[in-house]
Amino acid sequence: MAHSRGHSSHSHGHDHDHDHQHDHDQGVNASADSEAAHQATVVATFDSYRQASLSANQRRRADYYALPKRHRDLLGDYKELLREVDEKLLVNAAFVQQMIEQNPFPPPQDAALDAPAPTDADHDRLRSTLRQCVRDWSEAGKHERDTTYEPILAALEEHFAGVSDEDRSKLIASAYILNHAPEPNSIPIYPYLHSLSNIRSKQDLLAPCYIPDVNPNEIAGGPADFSFAAGDFLEVYGDGPGSWDACVTCFFIDTARNIVEYLEIIHGLLKPGGLWINCGPTLWHFENDRDASSIELPLEDVKALARKIGFEISDEREIQTCYTTNQKSLLQHQYTAAFWTARKRQ
Repeated sequence: MAHSRGHSSHSHGHDHDHDHQHDHDQGVNASADSEAAHQATVVATFDSYRQASLSANQRRRADYYALPKRHRDLLGDYKELLREVDEKLLVNAAFVQQMIEQNPFPPPQDAALDAPAPTDADHDRLRSTLRQCVRDWSEAGKHERDTTYEPILAALEEHFAGVSDEDRSKLIASAYILNHAPEPNSIPIYPYLHSLSNIRSKQDLLAPCYIPDVNPNEIAGGPADFSFAAGDFLEVYGDGPGSWDACVTCFFIDTARNIVEYLEIIHGLLKPGGLWINCGPTLWHFENDRDASSIELPLEDVKALARKIGFEISDEREIQTCYTTNQKSLLQHQYTAAFWTARKRQ
């Protein structure tokens, strides 16, 4: 029907197609410009880690020297503690520089030159990336991996015998560890130096975490067909081919601005009978963002929505776990994460 109407008014249809293509090209160009700007910002954030981190510690030092001398004397070796923090921050900075030197997503030169100064949020994401390295690639993160990943892997093993184990900063870290990391436990990082709050002792503050705790080349037990895609989930997978056997979402679905669209895309990625495994909370990331629209649903409504879209949900349970938490901190955040497996209806 649409095809016949297009031929019955060919001239109008041609003009419309031309306008549509023009709009599409503008959209593609705008998206490419935005992506280049984001890449440049990420590089600028990595490059400025050393200066930003040392400056934050220098502010502590300035506050210390602003105290009356008798107060400074009572604080004992606080000045020495700040010196040690500086030393460990430089170790972090060397690792951050190694990662960005192997950056698989370099920005165009003109975008790099025009990159704005990184914001506090940009620096927060990079600090979070260091904690992610601990969560996914160190012995210290084993507890979090076991509580979150083991149920996911068990579900995959149950359905697929022989299975093994948008944030650009995290992708850069993953690419570095997977492709360039040396021997196990050979890289020390200090992911908790950026805040002195809720620290029990200076020994806890200054203790290193070593990554990776395994040789990444040995994880698959042989050659593996493995890849990752960089970009917004909606853009990268929005035109899902419906050919995937399984989709795993771990601490992910609450990053949605529109959860309906997320679930539709997950459904579209899978072939009929395909498996969706989810584990995570519903800490809606954009709930209090005045600059972003956001739909927040209670957990049970998310599952009801999934059923309406075409999933049959089973193995529903709750898992107690953490996310990039300093196990030695006096402040512990714990999630009750929702776990389920779901099949795309035939």
